[in-house]
Amino acid sequence: MPDLSVAIAGCGQWGSNHVRTFGNLPGVRVKYLVDADPGRLARAQQIVRPATATADFAAALDDPEVAAAVIATNSESHHALARQALLAGKHVLVEKPLALNVRDAEDLVETAAKHDRVLMVGHLLLYHPAVRYLKGLIDSGDLGQVLYLYSMRVNLGAIRRNENALWSLAPHDISVMLYLLGKNPERAMANGKCYLQRGIEDVVFFLLDFPGGQMAQAQVSWLDPHKIRKFTVVGTRKMAAFDDMEATEKIKVYNKGVNEEIRYGSYDEVLTLREGDINIPYFKMTEPLKVEAAHFVECVREGKRPLSDGQNGLDVVRILEAVTGSLKTGQPAVL
Repeated sequence: MPDLSVAIAGCGQWGSNHVRTFGNLPGVRVKYLVDADPGRLARAQQIVRPATATADFAAALDDPEVAAAVIATNSESHHALARQALLAGKHVLVEKPLALNVRDAEDLVETAAKHDRVLMVGHLLLYHPAVRYLKGLIDSGDLGQVLYLYSMRVNLGAIRRNENALWSLAPHDISVMLYLLGKNPERAMANGKCYLQRGIEDVVFFLLDFPGGQMAQAQVSWLDPHKIRKFTVVGTRKMAAFDDMEATEKIKVYNKGVNEEIRYGSYDEVLTLREGDINIPYFKMTEPLKVEAAHFVECVREGKRPLSDGQNGLDVVRILEAVTGSLKTGQPAVL
């Protein structure tokens, strides 16, 4: 089987990780590196050789050998570049968010379907072994019925001027929430503040209500003294936490909960707390970006539907848009 030729658009800090990852994948050839900055192109060429460096994305897409494009540019360009690649007949992996509004995200999903191309979004945490393990705990019933979950994604730095903390950070958390619960929310509520730049929220708290009474809450901020990347899932039987800042003990399962008991002297139902062991399970850790890239290549070669396909990207954008609406009005937004 011939190598899959790929063009990578965007060779900045994160794009260079794509260059490294795809450059080391068996059966893949990074044929084009695309960026408007000559310095970035020069550094990217040091990572993967040989590869043609160019500022002209259209020229890379005109090459019939190129089967797929990876887009790791700024978020404002995602829609235009992904659409350009799809119309050129290329399969596309585009970084999150898929687009900056629902209309453009829908357009990409429709364009990919019309041209029978794979459209995949870089919701990286869906390819994290710890998140996969957490999903397995939920699906097996080990946690019981999931009642609610919450996440924190905060740090000091990486302050954007073209998007707020919600659009920059929350796609990761929202994609995991949808993955773990297996459904989309019905309502979104949010609060946030702009402290450093007018009109750009530095910190956002939001709550998603799901069918069946489940809820998910998140805090995202680039103005915080702590670096936290953590999910907590509360079930009727057990509770679990995923802490991505831990080097080895990334998942902890808590045998804690509340039991209903009947006291036969009065025949009253009472609630009692259950304190059990904390289990730290072992799972094999693999770089999520490598898993994501390999999954994209597999989907292109075998015509499979990606886990983070265009519809998944659209669902996340729709929620981001709803949360944004709640931020502006101070009222819940119906999805």
